[in-house]
Amino acid sequence: MTYPRRIAGKPLMKRANETSSLSVPSKKTGAIEDSVPILEQGKIYFTPIGGITVPRQESEGALGLNEVISAIRPIDSLHLSFLLDFQFLISCYPSQLKDKPITLVVGEKDAKKLRQNSYTYPNVEVLGAPLPIPYGVHHTKMGIFESEDGKVHVIVSTANLTTDDWEFKTQQFYYAVGNKMESEDVTPTSLFQADLIVYFGQYRFLLEKWRNLIKRTDFTAVADRLVFSTPGNHFGVPVERLGHPRLKNLLKEVFPTVEPMLPLERCTFIAQCSSIGSLGPQPINWFRGEFLKSLEANNPSPANRPAKFHFIFPCVEDVRNSCQGYMSGGSISYRSSVHKRQAWLQVWMCKWRSYRKRRTLAMPHCKTYVKFDHKIPQWQLLTSANLSKAAWGELTVN
Repeated sequence: MTYPRRIAGKPLMKRANETSSLSVPSKKTGAIEDSVPILEQGKIYFTPIGGITVPRQESEGALGLNEVISAIRPIDSLHLSFLLDFQFLISCYPSQLKDKPITLVVGEKDAKKLRQNSYTYPNVEVLGAPLPIPYGVHHTKMGIFESEDGKVHVIVSTANLTTDDWEFKTQQFYYAVGNKMESEDVTPTSLFQADLIVYFGQYRFLLEKWRNLIKRTDFTAVADRLVFSTPGNHFGVPVERLGHPRLKNLLKEVFPTVEPMLPLERCTFIAQCSSIGSLGPQPINWFRGEFLKSLEANNPSPANRPAKFHFIFPCVEDVRNSCQGYMSGGSISYRSSVHKRQAWLQVWMCKWRSYRKRRTLAMPHCKTYVKFDHKIPQWQLLTSANLSKAAWGELTVN
């Protein structure tokens, strides 16, 4: 999630394990020092589109996974993903880096097959993330890299580790970097670092090595935050630390004092994602009753002028005319039977268009949520969380 300062994150009480990045427009943007000249602290990047021709000026700032890995030159890598094509991933590593330690984390149901696909690489370790509920999934798309210059790099992405996601879809990733500390003092140096430590703690002891590395990394240059969620039913304090309640609490921290909105004022939210779940027969149930309240946080709209909400989602024609044709629809999910039960959403839906970035033909798999006040962006959330209760969590009363 991004706003004039930034935040990166994941959602609440949800059936999917996810990460996202929240940021606020910041006046400070600086290139990382000489070791990584093409990656900038706190920047959100697009991925290149192989299926369409894009003018050079429109492709500036777009980076492929192979370029990211070549720039960082990791001596140790951690990849967390929902879908993972091992041959694609290993092809992104330069030949001199293919034998460095690589840890892969997917849902426990997918770990066995991934081990079979990667068995010829003894330097690769495959871990299965526990999924405590039947329909839970490991939806996080994140990378942690340690480089030989003593830096620790963090990537929060919307793209699965597949060719299709990195070369034919509109995707984004967030980048942050910190310096590994010699001191054994593990007191968090920043809220971003503390967020990472808490999130990796959700994996129990599975990622303890990486959790300890993060504890020994100075992330004071990172102003952003993480929003996250884990599969399962959560009670008490953990509920406030996950999903949309976590987003609400972080926004309260960032914007602690807000002048009451005038009766004629209201904010605008623009959201875009690649999948829509069952939101309920009326918007007041979950959508306005929970989700929008969290987005508004300390700054609710007047009762007589609720917040505007525009939701960008590709239509059938957008998919048909895309660079992959109907094949791209495999990454865009919204059942007609579900839409019939929530027709109220139709009035807020907008077609996918990206004329300025020349990406109209590349179907979006990124998920973004942005708040505007008087046409000025206040914050942006980059996430793998789609518009659904499963992604963001649903509060229940026992």
